[in-house]
Amino acid sequence: MKTSLNRAFGQRTASSARMAALCVAMLLAACGGGGGGNSAPPLATAFAPSAQLAHLCANPRPGTADRQGTVDQEKAYLRSFVDETYLWYRDVPAVNAASYTTPQAYFNVLKTNATTATGALVDQFHWSQTTQSWNDTSAGISEDYGILWADLVNTIPRNWVVAEVAPGSPAAVAGVKRGDRIISVDGVDFATSNTSAGVAILNEGLFPRTLAPHVLVFSDNLVTSLAAGTYSIPSVQNVKTLATANGTVGYFVFDTHIAKSEQELIAAINQLKTDQVSDLVIDMRYNGGGLLYIADGLASMIADPASTAGKAFETLIYNDKLGARSTTFPFYDLDSNGQLLPHLNLSRVTLLVTRDTASASESVINSLRGVGVTVHLMGSTTRGKPYGFVPQDNCGYTYFAIQFKGVNNAGFGDYADGFRPTCAAADDFNHGRGDPLETMLSTALHYRLTGACPAVASAPAGPSAQAFRGTPFEPNVPTVVQPGVRALRILTDRP
Repeated sequence: MKTSLNRAFGQRTASSARMAALCVAMLLAACGGGGGGNSAPPLATAFAPSAQLAHLCANPRPGTADRQGTVDQEKAYLRSFVDETYLWYRDVPAVNAASYTTPQAYFNVLKTNATTATGALVDQFHWSQTTQSWNDTSAGISEDYGILWADLVNTIPRNWVVAEVAPGSPAAVAGVKRGDRIISVDGVDFATSNTSAGVAILNEGLFPRTLAPHVLVFSDNLVTSLAAGTYSIPSVQNVKTLATANGTVGYFVFDTHIAKSEQELIAAINQLKTDQVSDLVIDMRYNGGGLLYIADGLASMIADPASTAGKAFETLIYNDKLGARSTTFPFYDLDSNGQLLPHLNLSRVTLLVTRDTASASESVINSLRGVGVTVHLMGSTTRGKPYGFVPQDNCGYTYFAIQFKGVNNAGFGDYADGFRPTCAAADDFNHGRGDPLETMLSTALHYRLTGACPAVASAPAGPSAQAFRGTPFEPNVPTVVQPGVRALRILTDRP
């Protein structure tokens, strides 16, 4: 049974609707050299330098670098940007820009159509969004209910439950909790409605485009009127210790790699260091990645500095036009303020993972394994995204095109099929995250104690969870379809 996860967003932008169908799955192709894949590349074409076309906008914004331009110039900029930086630039098809109404629609097709041996698209991580919404997300600010949905069944009779509720969000204030099952939305039965009008109401109520309230009925007779609201997302939560028969285990939830994560992670590591933990379990089951330097700092704080000194956290490999940019990042000793990072000095760590665990989160796994740290994974196979990008702003939109592949100190980066779990374990919505009885955490504790996977957790697992962040669905489609997914490995300068 497939389980997908879905974060309710309420961003009210034109690009949001266009992003609704954007789905991020696994990147399964080898990279390098600016090519790859099975399709015939287009004929070589000369494009004007993107720097000459940057900020020429059909609707320039006051107080910005925007200059008066045209939609055609915005499209030309995107074509040049992709040709210069895209990892598989040789495979981008020749398409008629005039066939696409907006620059964003045009950008969506400026990627390889190559498929892998299994028939999957090579690049499913190519999208754009408004720069304002990207900046808000990067700062940990959301405008939605604060609910991460899990679709246990997405065909009639549907069955969705709440996977996570963000602290301080409208849903948290209303008393919604993990495991609650959605019964109806604005009077429409969630499980059985199959008309276009009914599904349109479900879509708008679950992923509102305005701040208007919606009545949601949950299991246990919880009826609440919810309106999307703005709140700050904590990236690190539930830092604690677990007493076991063979030592103290540290635990915390880590859900996103954003700038403020650095100090939150440092505080968590310092607390666990004071508590003298002998092992660590990090709950990253919904962590789709983010800023690469945050992943670097976390990996550094887990390991003994003696095992990371002089070694590479990750080396980034670009296309052949940008080969000179290829850069090796060491394991950091200092935070972005120049202060020494704390260390737990561990030779092993356990991560709780699902298909939602992606990109920068996978860098933590790969980098530690590259220097000999044992990384046990409990849950299901991770996303598989050894690729990343530098967000590119132009005319009020931010564009994401794959630009590099990351490899660890041992030169390994071929995990586009994801990292398989040490022990398979289901996401247990009947228990809170951090509860020792929750299946994924209890599996980790059992494995630590016995060195073997528990019998139940060892059973073959179904397709793993998939995280979605997005916007309303097409109202004329009589099915509840998840919004867009993103898995992020973002290269930025440290503050």
